[in-house]
Order: sequence, then C-alpha cells, then structure tokens
Amino acid sequence: MKTTIKRILGLSLVTAGILSLATPAFAETGAVTTDGKASFVPQSGDINTIKPGTDEKIDIVDGNNERVTVENIQLMHVPDFDFGSNETSVDTKNYDAIYEHYQKTGDTTKYAIPHFVQVGDVSGVQGTAWAVTVEQEALFKETGGHALKASRVNLYNQTLTNNVQTGNVTDVVTGLTIPSDGAVQVPVKGVDTTGSIAVLTSKAGKTDQTTTNGTISSVVFQKDYDESNYGKVDSPALTDKNTDVKLNVPQSDGVQAKAYGAKLNWTLTVGP
Repeated sequence: MKTTIKRILGLSLVTAGILSLATPAFAETGAVTTDGKASFVPQSGDINTIKPGTDEKIDIVDGNNERVTVENIQLMHVPDFDFGSNETSVDTKNYDAIYEHYQKTGDTTKYAIPHFVQVGDVSGVQGTAWAVTVEQEALFKETGGHALKASRVNLYNQTLTNNVQTGNVTDVVTGLTIPSDGAVQVPVKGVDTTGSIAVLTSKAGKTDQTTTNGTISSVVFQKDYDESNYGKVDSPALTDKNTDVKLNVPQSDGVQAKAYGAKLNWTLTVGP
C-alpha cells in the first residue's frame, strides 16, 4: 500500500507566505501473496481425430471408426484398405488402395486422404511407452472358400507427424522400417513366421521436447505426405488411389472373378 504524507507549513501574515509540500525520500510498499492452484486427471472419452499434420478436427466416413484406449493412450484411427474392383489377369499384379474419405467437422463435403494410423496420448505422464502393431487375421478369401495364399498387403512409404512436436517428430515416435528399394509386407497370422509388425511406436521420451504426452501422433502411408494437398477443391478424387499401399497378387494365386476379403488386426500395447 502506497502512503503519501502531506505537511502544511505555517502561513505568515506578515510576509508573503509560502505554502509548500513535503514527501518522503522514497516510496513505501507492502505485498500480500496468494495461491494459484490447478490439478489434472487423464481425459476420458474419445479424442477428436485430426487431419495429420494439422490440428484440424475431421470425421472419417465410408470406413472404419473403431478405437481403443489402453492406460489413457488412445488408438484413434486405423485404416481400411479397399483395393476396389479389378480385372483378373494371368500376370502377377499390384493393386493400389482407394484413398480414405473424410469430412471436415461441421461440413458434409467428402475429401480423399492417404491411409493413416493415429494415436493420442492423454496419460498425463512423460515417458509412456506404447506401440501399434498390425497383422492380417487370415488369407484373403471369397465366400466359397477360395483363398489367395500368396497375396499380401504391402506398405511402400510413410510420413510421420505430431501435432505439437512438428519440428522434431523423429525424436518422439518411430514408424515402419521400410527398405529404400522395397516395401513392408503385412504378415498373415498363422501363415507368415514374422508375426505382427510395428507401424507406430513412441520413443518414451521424458522431456517436454520428446514426450508424446498431450500430443497426437500419426503415421501416414504415403511418401512426403503434405496435408495442404488434401481438403480443397483440387484435391484427389474420392475414387483415386494411394500408390504407396498395394495388394500384391501373384499369378500363382489363380484369382477368381469373385469378391475377396480379409480382416486386419491393429493392436495397441502400452508399457515395456
């Protein structure tokens, strides 16, 4: 509290009196300290899916919307792989997957986007270790039972993103180990000996610059993915395909003119 002291000196009736003010040589202060408090618990419920490389909230349409939460780490999105309708062939063929489709929140316009996996960390803990793996449940089969014994889904390229650690995403998460001249094959359970493969893994960093805590991480199955190429008038068409996700069908599989399907299991593991 600031105090100002005023003193009035005597007023002389004999001479021309002078009224003067006197102040202290320095200001006087006082202070009171109060507390600021805040506590936090892990977020409950679904985390909004975002367009990888941005904070823009989106809704996936025409595809998978299942999610799972383990120890306050949420697997927010995994992709369907639709390889479309194709002609039979006597040759070995690679078929590209149709882009995923999404809408901007509050909008009904559909846009194409490359296939991606997304994880949100609301654990409130630095250094949480987590990983997302994938394995095909069984061979591609048609309703009559014919199986494509050697056909496999192949992932050729990837781009990692994090909505907070934008400049050092590789210090936060890792993706697939993809050969420079090849692809990573999604293994089939009980058929391939490699077992499931890790597509997105935290580095369990314990600093503000390396933790996934409070952030959303994604792996986009496309080389040099640039979010600005999607969600606008001249974006790829909904029927366009992602050349970095292919179904390889060897000629030896003798594909029939029927519809084939398979399930892929995406697993989120949290902890050592």
